[in-house]
Amino acid sequence: MKLSRRTFSLNLLGSLLTFSLVRNLGSMDVFANPVRPVVRKWMVEMEAITQQLRQGSVQKVEWQTHIESLLSRVDLKDLMSAIDFNKLAKSAVFPKDHESAADIEFSNCDGLPDDLSFSPYFYAMKTGTAIVPHGHSNMTSMHMMIKGQAQCLQFERVSDEAQYLTIRPTSDKVLDVGDVTTMSDQKNNIHWFKALSGPVFMFNIGVFRLNPNDTLNGRDCIDPVGGEKLKDGLIRARRIEIKEAHRLYGRS
Repeated sequence: MKLSRRTFSLNLLGSLLTFSLVRNLGSMDVFANPVRPVVRKWMVEMEAITQQLRQGSVQKVEWQTHIESLLSRVDLKDLMSAIDFNKLAKSAVFPKDHESAADIEFSNCDGLPDDLSFSPYFYAMKTGTAIVPHGHSNMTSMHMMIKGQAQCLQFERVSDEAQYLTIRPTSDKVLDVGDVTTMSDQKNNIHWFKALSGPVFMFNIGVFRLNPNDTLNGRDCIDPVGGEKLKDGLIRARRIEIKEAHRLYGRS
């Protein structure tokens, strides 16, 4: 049976987070208006640029630039209304050493396809926890801060080995409400988020399996702090399993 992109993405998110609570809130009647007759213009634009990304008419870095620009212009109140923020926040769960993620349902809106080109999620963290340092392959993603404050560290993925990733630090900044960050295979492939003041809530979209013929391995967790320092600021970081990543980095 052919899986919809949403079903595939939910299954994938479960494997990405492993120990996080991943909930399909669309099946829990968390939306005040399950059928929305009017679609926000930014939702349509987000879907359009992601379709172009999947079709190969825009590059991953172009998608990142466009998404960052688009969401920087979105009215925060409109975004929070669109995702029904109050109900999402009320039902959020806060694990002690990692984030939780909940599925957001946009595909029931008139004007959007049933099978969206991207998968939207609602991330939650309590103060002092972290999304552990990790990279991805064959996908792009976006995180937008909608409540709280978090430190975001990003790295370029320079080279891969069986047991190591060589990375280069590119950014270390504090994300305030409204700030947006993106990643792809081409730019800022490794990221790491530390909740500074919370609760921290983030709107996220993931665009998975851009090349359907390539594998999608989930998260490549690494140990950058314990990594070997090389010349030119490079770090040769050990690959680690998710349990060790939560133990080493889950508490920021």
